Amino acid sequence: MQIRLTVLGHGDAEGGTDVQVTAPDGTPLDAVLGTLATTVAPGASVPAVVFCEDRRLDPRRTALGSPPLVDGAVLAFHRPLDAAPVPAQVPATVLVVAGPDAGGVHLLRGGEARVGRSAEADVPLDDPDVSRTHCAIALHPDGSVTVTDLGSTNGTLLDGAPVRHGPVPVRSGALLRIGESVLRVVARRAAPPPVPPRPPAQVPAQRGGGRRGLAEWARERLGGAAPEAAEPVRPAPGGAVRRGEAAEARWPDLAAVLLMALDRGPRLWERGAAHPDAFTVRLGAAQQAPDVLPPVTVSLTDAGSLGLVGPRERLAGVARAVVAQLAASHPPGALELVALAPGRADAWSWLGWLPHVRPERGQDCSLLLGFDARQVAARLRELTRRLGVPGDGRRTVVLVDGDPGGADTRAALDRLAAEGPAAGIHLLVLAEAPSATASSPLAETLAAASAAVPALRDCGTVGVLTGPVATALRLVGAGGVPGPTAGADAVSPAWAERFARALAPVREDAATPPPPSASALPESCRLLDALELARVTPGALRERWARRSGLPLVLGTAAEGPLALDLAEAPGPVAVEGAPGSGRTELLSALAASLATGAGPGDLSLLLVEGAGEGLRPCAELPHVTSYVGATDPVRMRAFTQALRDELKRRAAVAAEGGPGGGVGALPWLAVLVDDFDALTSPPLGAPGRPAAGSVVRALDAVVQDGHTLRVRLIVAGALPGAAIRLALTGGPVGRAELRRPSAPAVPFQAGRVTARIPRTSTLRPTVTRLDWARAGDPPARRPVRELGNGPTDVALLASAAARAARGERAATPATLV
Repeated sequence: MQIRLTVLGHGDAEGGTDVQVTAPDGTPLDAVLGTLATTVAPGASVPAVVFCEDRRLDPRRTALGSPPLVDGAVLAFHRPLDAAPVPAQVPATVLVVAGPDAGGVHLLRGGEARVGRSAEADVPLDDPDVSRTHCAIALHPDGSVTVTDLGSTNGTLLDGAPVRHGPVPVRSGALLRIGESVLRVVARRAAPPPVPPRPPAQVPAQRGGGRRGLAEWARERLGGAAPEAAEPVRPAPGGAVRRGEAAEARWPDLAAVLLMALDRGPRLWERGAAHPDAFTVRLGAAQQAPDVLPPVTVSLTDAGSLGLVGPRERLAGVARAVVAQLAASHPPGALELVALAPGRADAWSWLGWLPHVRPERGQDCSLLLGFDARQVAARLRELTRRLGVPGDGRRTVVLVDGDPGGADTRAALDRLAAEGPAAGIHLLVLAEAPSATASSPLAETLAAASAAVPALRDCGTVGVLTGPVATALRLVGAGGVPGPTAGADAVSPAWAERFARALAPVREDAATPPPPSASALPESCRLLDALELARVTPGALRERWARRSGLPLVLGTAAEGPLALDLAEAPGPVAVEGAPGSGRTELLSALAASLATGAGPGDLSLLLVEGAGEGLRPCAELPHVTSYVGATDPVRMRAFTQALRDELKRRAAVAAEGGPGGGVGALPWLAVLVDDFDALTSPPLGAPGRPAAGSVVRALDAVVQDGHTLRVRLIVAGALPGAAIRLALTGGPVGRAELRRPSAPAVPFQAGRVTARIPRTSTLRPTVTRLDWARAGDPPARRPVRELGNGPTDVALLASAAARAARGERAATPATLV
């Protein structure tokens, strides 16, 4: 189990230290508390008091990985965070629904709240067109709300009407336009009891405002305001919903997106790959009607890729808003996020909290991030391998911010921009340039940006920030014709981190609690432990062989303990499926070893076939193996094919003879295990075994058709049409898999491993490491396994003991096929 936390020490107010904790499931906080303290401050003593946000924890009874100690949580030593008492219900809420500092959620508890550009404002806005003290919103004891303009330069509009004198009454759901920002006021219908005047509360701005502090705030502190905020559609006169209002609900504003993540309501991850609005994002709003905000949207499916052009600070805010919308609307099963931002880890490290950046396709990295040239090159290699390959329905959005590196890397990025959309890969390309103005027309700005960032030319739609302060936006389509000017929506870095932390612990099956197996599975399983072979001795193996029934096959560990099936009762072939790096060859090796512990060489023969590489070679030492054939030896491949055909004919003849005490039942079992079956069915040009591969495949087809009645079983690593049993490696820890059988629910399990050396128990101790986000795109650090001297691997131990046990067997060993 691994979780990522932020720890605040004595003097930390905002930053804190991000750490990763690796520990067995169920480990109490007490086991790592001292290490956490010294990681934050070397030489620090174990803290006497620990808080998770504002909740005091009992370190002996609070388990890592269980709420509240989940991904993204914030621990504070000695003092709580944001623990000021808050009313159970909030009478009114101010939502910043559009503009250059969108997404803010501010709670009105009574009295006057000042809105402005000043940092001292109760509702601060990073909007150059807003005055330092622009207007005041007041919540009165009877529950009514009013607004007063405070002599602002650009004025205040309430549902399109200027606020010339104050105070002016504000209805619930009304829109306040100040500068380029739009605020929506949502008031509770019932008047609350009078409360003393005080400034509004805000979502905590400090780093790590996340887990209970944010989620509880959304549920408990907003009271009834959150549902109204999430559904801003209001009937027009006569009961009809206007087009602009329906669009507002269809593409929520950024305040609603934040609430969506905090409260994890029904709209979170509502868009699967088949959703009509999938991969469509809102870039801003056209300020046409006075009391609605018609969204300006772009469909990545139609555009292919999206480019954004403008000054750095404003450009990054719009890009953060785009990525946050995608992550809130689409589950990780439908959307994968990748970032290519060399030298800009500080700007994009918040992405590391999102579940969408976890590698699920066998990529060799901790997170799908590229913050230096080597990481960017690795991400591009992973992505370009998928070009021209049929997709699995899951789309990938790649953020490109900065020069990717050398000529080869630039060429790979250009190819990805041109061919990626057809493979379900869409780019979000950022290009720094001055804002388009009268002195720098839009066409010139776009041409200069495309020359600096060539990938921009392949973007079907480009959003160009315009105006003297770059708070407006115009979309330019493939034809080069710009659309109307709209207000651009952007979010701050603090908003983005709050949002990402809220999603950090969420999983797609959160709506239905996972079965116990989901949390009970270990990250690694030693096959000998699953076989309950504490000591691998010839006597122990002979005892197992003597009590054999059927053809037992132990797969690994499930929630309830070892998971096994009887291969003798299998209705057909077994397929081991999984992406590269998921542990497919290791699982196939474990199956060979498992079969060897269930039956002696006199009762079972194993045939090992390599489609590519030599992954099964360690298993060739088992005394049960009568043939080991590699795809690099065409002569042996042809001999193996002929021998296998002859064996099938011999078994068929024995079956035809039958008779008392004879027939097929008297024959030993024969199991054929094939690794990299895909390399046999489609061998690459130039492969040494290419001429003989077809004959091997035809012989295996004969096993599929006739082997079941002849005590011959086939296990294949790769795609095998018609396989009756599938062992699907699902990603996550190497070896995490599911047993899938017809008309039966899938059973998750951790596959057994046999080629690793025996670990010392000390490697299971919890560890705490500082998170260096700049290195998150590197291959994951392999925890060094301390071996018992130069001792053998588990499969070598098993092969040696099985060979000695076989010499003591009186049963005859079948002849070698090849």
